[in-house]
Amino acid sequence: MNIGQALMLGIVQGLTEFLPVSSSGHLGLFQHWFNLQEPALFFDVFLHAASLLAIIIFFWPSIKTLKLNDYWLLSIGTLPAVIVGLLSKNMVELILAIPFLIGFALLITGIINLLTNRLLHRSITQTKKLTTSKSLMIGVFQSLALIPGISRSGTTLLGGLHQGLNKNQAFTFAFLLAVPAILGANASQIIQLFVEQQPIPTNQLLLAGGLGALVTSLFSLNILKKLIAQARFAFFGWYCLMLGSGIVLTQLMFN
Repeated sequence: MNIGQALMLGIVQGLTEFLPVSSSGHLGLFQHWFNLQEPALFFDVFLHAASLLAIIIFFWPSIKTLKLNDYWLLSIGTLPAVIVGLLSKNMVELILAIPFLIGFALLITGIINLLTNRLLHRSITQTKKLTTSKSLMIGVFQSLALIPGISRSGTTLLGGLHQGLNKNQAFTFAFLLAVPAILGANASQIIQLFVEQQPIPTNQLLLAGGLGALVTSLFSLNILKKLIAQARFAFFGWYCLMLGSGIVLTQLMFN
């Protein structure tokens, strides 16, 4: 991997990690399309750390006011993804290796985004109390995104709106919920990194990929917040449906 490829992967990670189009699906497709090797594990950890930093920067006003009950709700919301993640590791790796399956998952993401768009138009303005049961249900929605091609932000936003949260509540909780999810995934990868003693990429590759991911992550969060406020989610739905359909049809015709 050269610096240009590292930068490109960082930009793809930053743009797709938070926009409801699936970062794992897009990274998998880019590796197939451009014949890129799978990024070194440490590089992947570094990109996710850059995305995590973007969340902390963007949501710092909310993070610094969190109370003990908020941490409890975030823990409950994270639980389904932990359980599903432990049970589905082999399945995730299988899907990443098969573009057809990624394309099919993107079709599901497209439908999710169109449903989210409908709920955004009906979204209430008053603040609703977030309960343990609601947090758990939102976490169930988030766990679906362990499938490459299904967007974590898309499913979690849909889950929040489905549970009666208003636009701002759903947006904020969805991305605060991403913090333990990314931390957990990174912790698992770091353990694997030390166990397997995998090589560490050069500082230039890390800097290029990390900066690309950080800048585009902050950009994506700003764009997404505006589009949620304006209830303009249909674009992401049609984009995923078109991309998913194209991939599925191409795979059926040429494989």
